[in-house]
Amino acid sequence: MKYVFDHIQTINELLRAQKKIILLTDFDGTLTPIREHPDLAILPEEVRQILIKISNNKMFFLGIITGRSLRQIKKLVNIQKILYAANHGIELEGPGIRVTSPEAKKARCILWHIYMRLFNSLSHIEGIYLEDKGLTISLHYRLVEKTRDVEFITKTLSSIIKPYSERKTLSLSTGKMVYEIRPPVKWNKATTIQWLLTNYFPLNFGEDALLIYLGDDKADIEVFNALKGKELTIFVGSPSDTTVADYFVHSPEEVKTFLEHLYKQKCKSDHEQPEKSDRPI
Repeated sequence: MKYVFDHIQTINELLRAQKKIILLTDFDGTLTPIREHPDLAILPEEVRQILIKISNNKMFFLGIITGRSLRQIKKLVNIQKILYAANHGIELEGPGIRVTSPEAKKARCILWHIYMRLFNSLSHIEGIYLEDKGLTISLHYRLVEKTRDVEFITKTLSSIIKPYSERKTLSLSTGKMVYEIRPPVKWNKATTIQWLLTNYFPLNFGEDALLIYLGDDKADIEVFNALKGKELTIFVGSPSDTTVADYFVHSPEEVKTFLEHLYKQKCKSDHEQPEKSDRPI
């Protein structure tokens, strides 16, 4: 991977070559640093203001792609008329779209049963946080200090989930110090974006648009692998963590700097070549 700010002129040329931008970004670890507890993650107001400017500019289409629930992410970002793809794409809401996976709804009863079993088995462990996100469950263990407790969490979770995963009624994935328990749906961040590219984005954000995706976690690496061609993918974190994105930045602070540059660069291009069409939606 190449460091974004060492190759900014190359990126500028790519931005100038495409009239419009589809900007899709993860939230935790990308727009805001990973916190010890998910409830402590707050979008910096400076970043939010940049995103508002981007969302109001006809050259951009903005979307947030996250593992958080739809209710959570809308409250955290608090920007109207943009796309929210929540619970790894199980919930979609934005201009002209509001979709929840029917298969995920059917699994809600099982998920609640699993949540209660995990709560009863693990709630005594100091530092654990079990998050019911409606259509998925997250088990956070970042604050668990004792190695034997982490081992117990892994063993207990595996024992509870195994019968369901074998019957393919639930699936289990991992992130940064978190386990994700999901319904048996094909949706993940990568498949969601591919579906959106085919079925959702407005016509004038089609072939003439450059898709930019930013993310930091394993689910985002799936997106990097899936996106080919004109897309621009940016990993947030140490470049040793992944090799599949086009570029990398070190931190959410550098994401902010890149977003500022992106906005200024497209505004400059827009001034040089005025766009006559209105915002599509």
